[in-house]
Amino acid sequence: MTHIDLDQAPVAPRGSLGGVPVVDLSAPHEAVAAAIAQACRDWGFFQVTGHGVSGGEVERVIATARAFFARPREAKRRQLRSRDNPWGFYDRELTKEQRDRKEVFDIGPDAGGFAAVPGDPFEGLTPWPEMPQSFQPAMRDWFAAMAGVAQRLVALIGEGLSDGGEMSRAFTPAHTSYLRLNFYPLGDALAEETGSEARLGIHHHTDAGALTVLLQDGVGGLQVHHLGQWHDVEPLPGAFTINIGDMVQVWSNDRYRAPPHRVLAMDRAERISIPFFYNPAYSADIRPLIGTPHYAPLNWGEFRRRRADGDFADYGTEVQISDWRVAAM
Repeated sequence: MTHIDLDQAPVAPRGSLGGVPVVDLSAPHEAVAAAIAQACRDWGFFQVTGHGVSGGEVERVIATARAFFARPREAKRRQLRSRDNPWGFYDRELTKEQRDRKEVFDIGPDAGGFAAVPGDPFEGLTPWPEMPQSFQPAMRDWFAAMAGVAQRLVALIGEGLSDGGEMSRAFTPAHTSYLRLNFYPLGDALAEETGSEARLGIHHHTDAGALTVLLQDGVGGLQVHHLGQWHDVEPLPGAFTINIGDMVQVWSNDRYRAPPHRVLAMDRAERISIPFFYNPAYSADIRPLIGTPHYAPLNWGEFRRRRADGDFADYGTEVQISDWRVAAM
């Protein structure tokens, strides 16, 4: 099979195809479910308004994230994550084995009250920083708000697939979602330290879990690959950006495709984004729910562990959902 470098695909003119769909969650239920099903089929990316999260909550979490990343690098590295505990600060993350030009702080399921149990792929706790003092309460509140939005969206997506609630049940008894703070700086402060310069904020990838609820701070840079071109996902004031992940692709048996997306390197302004990755329980076995299966059943905990090893360092090649694809009958 010929390898296609998506990063070399052209960028669509701004405004072409009208941009990613926008769904008002306050509209009548049937209209919302139909709009989400169409957005998942056509793009795998959409923005939602009418979600019920206040502007004050949005301002609070962005201000808190910005205050954390403004701290000296050595102070942030006191909460440095590791292979065994993936929660905390990191500034050398890899996507498809290429370093990204960003800093992250990952907040684990314990922020939502979900304690790890023996045998989980990850048993560490979030190493909460002491400063800013507002950090832990602000992030716990945001985690809860995003879990509510994501839970509703998964139920709506499952309704469009007539799944009988199976998708939602995969998140019980304890989902393994996590909250990430992304900071995209101007320039690459680690280029000399690492011996190479990162070309993109995040290299192209699909998200491993079910879906992502993303808050953008108003600075552009996110792009989604659609119909052979990269399309800018312009931040819409008051909206969250949603993209489906690999698990929804499996559940839908390719009716809905997890879209490749990337973030450009910042050249004019710093950028903050805050994605919430809504992930099943580690014990959940994911399988196609419709049609002749295109994928072998997979265990979410195993998939998550192997993907994390590829993201963190050179512990292994980053796995892709295509590794579970079965040959046509």
